[in-house]
Amino acid sequence: MKDRIRQIMEDQHLTQQSFAQMTQISTPTLSNILTGKSRATLNTVELIKRKFPLISLDWLLYGVGPMYIHDGAAPTPSDATSGSGSAARHEPTDMALDFSDDDPAEVSSSPQSASAASLSAHSSSQPSSAYPSGSLFDQPVSHSVNPTRKNIAQTEVKYIDKPQRKITEIRIFYDDQTWETFVPKK
Repeated sequence: MKDRIRQIMEDQHLTQQSFAQMTQISTPTLSNILTGKSRATLNTVELIKRKFPLISLDWLLYGVGPMYIHDGAAPTPSDATSGSGSAARHEPTDMALDFSDDDPAEVSSSPQSASAASLSAHSSSQPSSAYPSGSLFDQPVSHSVNPTRKNIAQTEVKYIDKPQRKITEIRIFYDDQTWETFVPKK
């Protein structure tokens, strides 16, 4: 799997650090995966799939099939909005490099960049029909039970004035195994 993650990074022209930031995988975790010290976890795969929805999970997990989901394998959001039967393949680099939150109509007048912006806007709002979004370990939040407030005990801090300390004896040790003792006058 580490070779396939490295291939995604090369295909998207990303460094290890920029890939880690983009996918929200910690940099040390990604480094350990790429060096072979540890294996990718389910969380890592989910973060990659969430950021790159056109990557085939079969390819990412097992190395089987094409790297990207083909047009016939899963309907793209642009197919549903255009209503046409002919599907235009979107380059994954267009979607990966589209970081804007702007309205797709305001971004550019070119059809290719507008369709890429439309794809990124729709992919974040609609889960893929082939693979549901979210973690397998997500649990629904129950709003019917109110959390119990913990009673925090207030402790009063008392400062006790101690009497001033006085020197009672000073000893000086020498390297020839002798010492002197000094006692202050009373």
